[in-house]
Amino acid sequence: MQLFLIRHAHAGSRSDWTGDDALRPLSARGEGQARAIAAQLADAGIDLLWSSPYVRCRQTLEPLAEKLGLEVLDSEPFAEGGAGPVALDAALEAAAAGRRLAVCSHGDVLPAVATAAERRGAELVGGASLKKAARFDCTVADDQLARLVVVGPPDGDT
Repeated sequence: MQLFLIRHAHAGSRSDWTGDDALRPLSARGEGQARAIAAQLADAGIDLLWSSPYVRCRQTLEPLAEKLGLEVLDSEPFAEGGAGPVALDAALEAAAAGRRLAVCSHGDVLPAVATAAERRGAELVGGASLKKAARFDCTVADDQLARLVVVGPPDGDT
């Protein structure tokens, strides 16, 4: 079983945004990255989409949701500041139910998920951090993440 953990696409500078950070949208660059992510994952057999409730995460998954005819569901464990082990367990529960999941979250949460998985014996290929619009392609075995492979952002930005 596979699952995909995606860091949200480019959303501009946090310091330039004057509103509630949860409402900060994708930039034009980020919108292009979101479309590219959708093209990359359209044939991956994904049947469940979870997102941090932050606008930029939901927007990152919207093109994929449109291609797949799925709804993007909010998942609080993947909100900014979320605990890695809690988010990891939520994703593993979905995988154990036979779901092929893609999740969009943040640059603090996904490394914490990867670190928690590594502590449980997973192999990390490419490190635990992700650039914006990059992802972990994860293999699930025996109800645990067995391997997380970093896939760089679709625009080649590393």
